[in-house]
Amino acid sequence: MLPTSLNSLTTFEAAARHQSYSLAAAELHITHSAISQQMRVLEDSLGVTLFERKGRQMQLTAEGTQLLKQIQPALRQISRALAQLKTEKRTPAIRVATLQSFATFWLLPRLRQFQNAHPDLAIHIQAAIGLVNLDKTQTDIAIRFGLGKWEDYDAEKLLDDQLYPVCSPDFNGGRFPASPKHLRNFRILCVENGREWQNWSQLAGIEITSFKHETHHSDSNLMLTAAKAGQGIAVARHSLVAGEIEAGNLVRLFDLIAPSDYSYYLVTPKGLQKNDALQAFEQWLKKEAKVFARKLLA
Repeated sequence: MLPTSLNSLTTFEAAARHQSYSLAAAELHITHSAISQQMRVLEDSLGVTLFERKGRQMQLTAEGTQLLKQIQPALRQISRALAQLKTEKRTPAIRVATLQSFATFWLLPRLRQFQNAHPDLAIHIQAAIGLVNLDKTQTDIAIRFGLGKWEDYDAEKLLDDQLYPVCSPDFNGGRFPASPKHLRNFRILCVENGREWQNWSQLAGIEITSFKHETHHSDSNLMLTAAKAGQGIAVARHSLVAGEIEAGNLVRLFDLIAPSDYSYYLVTPKGLQKNDALQAFEQWLKKEAKVFARKLLA
C-alpha cells in the first residue's frame, strides 16, 4: 500500500509548481488551510520536509524538488489516460497542434486523403505561432519545427527542408534580380527572428546587412501571403511553397538552394500510449512526408 494518497500528491504538485499554497488552493478550488494540512500529513508520512517558507513563497527543499521531478510525469500520464477515456466514449478524435504556415501550405491540402480513409474520425487542428503545451490543451500530437529537443516530449523526425528565394510572377513587372548580389536593390520579406535569409545568404555569399528595403512579418504564413501579393522577395521553405510554385502563384529565383538547419518533428508527450487512431494518423503523416521528400530539390 502506498504511504500517501494520489490526492495529496496532486495537491503537492500544484503547491510546488506555484510555490504558493494560496495559488494552489485557487487552482484546486480548496482552502489554503486544506493545502497546509495536506502538506503536513504528507511530510509526516514521508518523514521529510518538502517546503520551506521564504518570504511569501513556499520554496521546495532538496527532497521536495526530487519528489516533484519524479511524480510530475506520472501525474501527467494519469491525467492523459483519464482524458482519453472520456474522449473515446464520444466520437473518436485526434487533436493536432502545428504552425499555422505548415497547416496552411502542407497539412491541410493533403488532409482530405486521410479523412476519406477514416470518415468517422474527427480531426481538430490547433494552429499557432508558438509552442502548444500538449498536456494542458489535451493535444494528442504536434508537428513542430526545430532541432527535435523538447523537454518531457518524445520527438521523431518527419521531414527535412530546403530554402530558396521566391516571389510572385508579377513582382516588379516580372523583372527579377539577375543574381543574388542584386537582391539589395529589391524589397525582401522576412520573418521576425527567422533564420531563412541568414542561412541562404551565407551560402550565396552575400551580406544580409546590405539589404536596404525590408518588410518583417510575425510568421511565414503572413510573409508568403505578402510574397504572393507581389510585395517582395522571400526566402521560403520548400515544404511551404512547393504547391504554390506548382500552382503558378510563386516562382523560384536562382538555382542556389540551402538546407534548413531546422526540421519538422512529430511530437507527443513522453511515454504516451498511442491509440489506434493516433497510430494511423502518424503512419499517414510519415507516408506523405516520404512521398514529398522524394520531390525535394536536389
